[in-house]
Amino acid sequence: MKAKKILALLLVLALCMTAFAACSSGSGSSGTSGSTSTGTTTGETGGETGGETAEPGEAGGETYTFPLAEQVTFTAWHTNPTSDPSLGITTINDIEAVQRLEAKTNVHIEWDVPASGTETDTFNLMITSGEYPDLIFAITSYYKGGVDKAITDGVIIPLNDMIETYAPDYMKLISQNDALKRDCITDGGNYASIAYINTPDQGPWYGLTVRKDWLDKCGLDVPVTYDDWHDMLVAFKEQCGATNPLWLNQYASDMFNIFPAGYGIAALGAGSQNSAFYNVDGTVHYGPIEEGYHDYITMLNQWYSEGLLDPDFYTRATDVFVPDSLSSTGKCGAFADIYTLIDMRPMMSEDTTISTIPVAQPVLKEGDTVHLRQYNWPKGTSDVAISTQCENPELALSWLNLGSIEEYSYLCYWGEEGNEYEIGEDGEPHFTDKVLNNPDINPGDYLTKYFWRAPGMYRWSRELEYAGPLAISAIEDVWLQHSDGAYFMPNITLTDAEGQEFSTKMADILTYVAENTTKFIRGERSLDEWDAFVETVKGMGIDDAIALEQAALDRFNER
Repeated sequence: MKAKKILALLLVLALCMTAFAACSSGSGSSGTSGSTSTGTTTGETGGETGGETAEPGEAGGETYTFPLAEQVTFTAWHTNPTSDPSLGITTINDIEAVQRLEAKTNVHIEWDVPASGTETDTFNLMITSGEYPDLIFAITSYYKGGVDKAITDGVIIPLNDMIETYAPDYMKLISQNDALKRDCITDGGNYASIAYINTPDQGPWYGLTVRKDWLDKCGLDVPVTYDDWHDMLVAFKEQCGATNPLWLNQYASDMFNIFPAGYGIAALGAGSQNSAFYNVDGTVHYGPIEEGYHDYITMLNQWYSEGLLDPDFYTRATDVFVPDSLSSTGKCGAFADIYTLIDMRPMMSEDTTISTIPVAQPVLKEGDTVHLRQYNWPKGTSDVAISTQCENPELALSWLNLGSIEEYSYLCYWGEEGNEYEIGEDGEPHFTDKVLNNPDINPGDYLTKYFWRAPGMYRWSRELEYAGPLAISAIEDVWLQHSDGAYFMPNITLTDAEGQEFSTKMADILTYVAENTTKFIRGERSLDEWDAFVETVKGMGIDDAIALEQAALDRFNER
C-alpha cells in the first residue's frame, strides 16, 4: 500500500512539470533575496486592501515589513483545488505552509477555488460578472486573448511602475539572463503577473526507456541510431516474444516529439494544434510538410509491416503513458516514460522480470545532435496577476514578492529547517525522516498537508528526494545526451484575432494530417502520394498558420 501511495505522489509530481520550465542558475540553497530575512520590501505603505486597512507608516513610511502590525485580507481565485478531508484539508488555508506564511506576514487570503473540471466556466463567469478578486492565479492559462488583453480590458493591472520597487527579489530572480526576462514580459512590454520560475535548473523529465533485461538477454548494447533501434526491436520480437516492441502514441510520436526528433522535425506530438511547429534560428516550420517527416513516416511504414510497432497505436487514447497492458505484461520493450517511474516499473508490473533504463534519443548517424526533446523554458505557464479591483496593489505585490525570497520559498516548499529539512553537505536542502519515513503519514500525504506552491521560486528539486538512481540519471544525464532543445517554440502569444484564425485553420489540418499519417504507416495510402499529401495540407492554409506563428515568434524575440 505504501508503494502505491508513493507511486501516486511521483505521478503527481512528474505531471506538474508540464506546467513549469527551468532557468535559475543558482543552487537550491543559494539566496536570491534582495530583502532582509524579515521580509522588508521597499515602497510606500498605507491604503485599504480587501476591506482591511494597512496602517500608513507601518515600517517607517518607506517599506512594508512583515508581519504587518494589523492583519490584511486579500481575496484570490485559484485553480488546482486541494481537498483531502482525511488529512483535515478542505481549503487551501488548511495547508500548514499557508498557515505558517500567514503567521509570518499577517496577510490572510480568502480563496475562491472552483471545483475540478469547472475552472474555465467559472473563470469566464467571473470575468463576465465584472467582479474580480484581488489576486487571479493562472490568468495566462485562462484569459482568452492573453494577459495584454486582460490589461486593456481593465481586468488586471500592469506591474511595470511598481515591480522594481515592490518586487525587487522577483526582478532579481527573472533577470538572471535575457531569455528568462524576455519570457516574463508580454508582447506589449508589460509585466502582467508574477510567474513560477523553476529553481534550480531542471533537465528533461520525460524521455525514452527500453527493457535492460531484454537487452542483456539479446546480447545488445544500448541503441544509438535508428538502425540500432530497428535491430533491437527485431530482437525483442523474435527473442523475447514482444508483440508490441515499440510503443508510440496515436499520432505516431510521443508527448514531446522525442522519438522522431532525430529526423530534424517536430511530429504531431501530443496532438495539439501547435505540436508540430518548431523554430530553426528564428524561422517557424511545420514538421509534417518537411522532408524529414516523409523520411520518418517511411521508416515507420517499414517497421509497422515488420511487426515492430504497436499494431493498434492509432487507437491509443493516451499521449503520456504507455498502457499498462503493454508495459507491464511483457508485450512491449521500448516506450517514453516519466523519469520518476523508471525505478518503480518492477513494482508496477505483472512481468516481475522487467527492468527498464533511460536511453538517449535515436539519431540518424552517431555523432548527430538532436534539437527537440522535452525541454523546459525559463518560466512555467502558471502565474498570478493583481486585478484592477485590488485596493492596495502595492502591498499585494509585496506579498507576492515573498515567494522569491529564500526564507519564504523554503517555508512553502520545504517546510522548517531542522524540522522537515536540513541543508546537506552538498549545500542543498534534503527532507528529514519526519517527511520521508514518518510512521504516521506517508510522504505524499505529507506534501499535501504541509506544503504549498508559492509563486516566484518553484522548488521542483524536492521531488528528487523520492526519485531512485535511474530517475536521477535520466533527468541529469541520459536524456540530455546529444540533445539541446534548440528547435522548441518558446511561450509565444497569439492575439485574439490570430488565435481564432489559427484554430480555425489548424482544426481541419490536424485532423487531415493525423488521419493520413496513420494511413501512410499502415500502408493504406501509398507513400508515392506524399507530394499530393503535402500539397493538400498547403491548400488547407498551413502557410497562413505558419505566418501567424512566425509573427508571434518575431514579437517574442523583439521583447
